[in-house]
Amino acid sequence: MEKVSIQDFYVGRSIFITGATGFMGKVLVEKLLRSCPGIDRVYLLIRPKTDKDVRFRLQEMIKCKLFEWQRQNQPDALKKLVPISGDVSLPDLGISFSDMQELVANVSVVFHSAARVKFDDDLRSAINSNVKGPKRVATFCRQLKDLKALVHVSTTYNNLEKEDIDEEIYPTSLDPQKLLDLVDCMDDKLLASITKQDTSGRLVGTSPNVYAYTKALGEHLLQDLTFESGKQRLPLAIVRPSMVTAAVQEPLPGWIDNFNGPSGTLAGTSKGLIQIVRVDPELIADIIPVDFPINLMIAAAWDEATCCANKSSDQIRVYNCSSGSLNPIIWRDFRNWGLGGVHEFPCKEIMRYPNIKLQTNRLLFNIEIVLYHHVPALFFDTIALLCGRKPFVARLFKRAHKMMSCLEFYTMREWNFPSQNPVLLMDKMSVQEKNTFNFDVRKIDWETYMTTFAVGVREYLFKDDLSSIHAARKNLNRMKLLRMVVRCVILGLMLLFFYVLWTKFTTETSSIVSFLFQNRYNSSTVQDIFENETFCGLKSTHILPLKSALEL
Repeated sequence: MEKVSIQDFYVGRSIFITGATGFMGKVLVEKLLRSCPGIDRVYLLIRPKTDKDVRFRLQEMIKCKLFEWQRQNQPDALKKLVPISGDVSLPDLGISFSDMQELVANVSVVFHSAARVKFDDDLRSAINSNVKGPKRVATFCRQLKDLKALVHVSTTYNNLEKEDIDEEIYPTSLDPQKLLDLVDCMDDKLLASITKQDTSGRLVGTSPNVYAYTKALGEHLLQDLTFESGKQRLPLAIVRPSMVTAAVQEPLPGWIDNFNGPSGTLAGTSKGLIQIVRVDPELIADIIPVDFPINLMIAAAWDEATCCANKSSDQIRVYNCSSGSLNPIIWRDFRNWGLGGVHEFPCKEIMRYPNIKLQTNRLLFNIEIVLYHHVPALFFDTIALLCGRKPFVARLFKRAHKMMSCLEFYTMREWNFPSQNPVLLMDKMSVQEKNTFNFDVRKIDWETYMTTFAVGVREYLFKDDLSSIHAARKNLNRMKLLRMVVRCVILGLMLLFFYVLWTKFTTETSSIVSFLFQNRYNSSTVQDIFENETFCGLKSTHILPLKSALEL
């Protein structure tokens, strides 16, 4: 196929997207509409809810601030969005016969980003979405009359038993299809029991959670289906983002709509809730702003479609979309620059002055969790009860600790994710394309980005308008002053406590010395004192040195 520009490639094409209502899915939809105006239609697989059909959910999605530019400048572009009722966890994606006919006739590019990202999910649900889901999408793609590219969104955090995770699909400890058959034969209780007690590495491998394990299985299963015997090779590309965070620039600087991973930590810190986390400050925080994997996905589909004929038949292009190998930021800088942004753009309402400590030692971390989290939670909830209100702070900390425990595995370890394929892809793009579909992580200024991140958390997660920034800064200064007062009071109480102890000790010691000196010639009296176990509240071990001094 003749090489065309990215925007020209998408002219007249219809796109099919799973996971369109998720964080990355919404950004992908917005980017395609804005930067590829020649697109014909964008079909969105949306799961209907009990009280909301797919059209209602689509209208909810496009009403958010993310699509404000389209509403004002490209209102007709939103008419290209076509909701398709379905679910990746259902056979045939749950798509009706009439919708399937329309998709088969028109779709030529598929983006599969739907997944269950719960780290503590049950194995059956994770397998159904993250392993069977890709299989169903691949089966769907084989029915399309003019498929040019299938882009599957995975994660860099699979196969974590390796230190270097290259851009390739690794073999799994268990054949994915055999695992599917095994899980289908078990009831939920038995499966949960086996998963919990498994220590052999056969069922969930060496992965820290079912999410990482099932994403690795999904990749391996897609590889098998891509080169399925007797069938044409699927034009598959796999994009592996690391920890996806707020946008650098697109669709809006700082755009974020979830509390997952580092976003939740920064959000909890900005409110003064989280004050201590178990993190090794010298390790790389392999975060990636959401606009980078989205731009990479769009470019990867273009490259797969226009270069597929020149690729070797046994190769699947895998893209590690991460920052650690090309432009690393360590957790210490994440903390310092993030706090700087939080202090410059504080939230309107905070419970304490924002601060956070990175602790590596498990014992000290557990002690500080009690001091910085549990004790304040008890204090605030007690005040709430006395005021006749329902206590809620302990529940907030419980949720925060659950999030922190899931993230801890990743913040206390480090991996290397070589990212050569994104660099090679950029070399094929024109200067204009690199600007329009930027995914060059080497250009990220992390200090500036962390301020943007903090502003995004404030504006998009907590809905604090920037017009309230002056009042928020005044409140921050009050909280800072209150923290200083509280620290001075605590320090004063500690000094008073030790002063009282010291005064009592010195007073009683002086009394003994004075008494002994006055009776130094009355040997029987002194001997009786020394033979007593205590005298004036002091043990005999404390008095013996005085006896020696008198004998001199």
